[in-house]
Amino acid sequence: MITWWCKRMNFSLLVRIIPGVLTVIVVLILFYMGVVNIRGVEGGAYGMLAFFLIIFAITSFIIAKKALKQVKYDL
Repeated sequence: MITWWCKRMNFSLLVRIIPGVLTVIVVLILFYMGVVNIRGVEGGAYGMLAFFLIIFAITSFIIAKKALKQVKYDL
């Protein structure tokens, strides 16, 4: 949602990809915590959370890269 809002406000590409980059950083930390520190079933839960968050990060990057179409409505 933050990426979509930044796109609607016509911010630069660098500002639009910040939410995706932050999400990737969180994913890496969660995955590391799950594999190295926690291990086992609980670590697997962290891995699944990281997997779904990386999907949202990729979606955020796609939204940030798409060109915004300006639609005019004649009233």
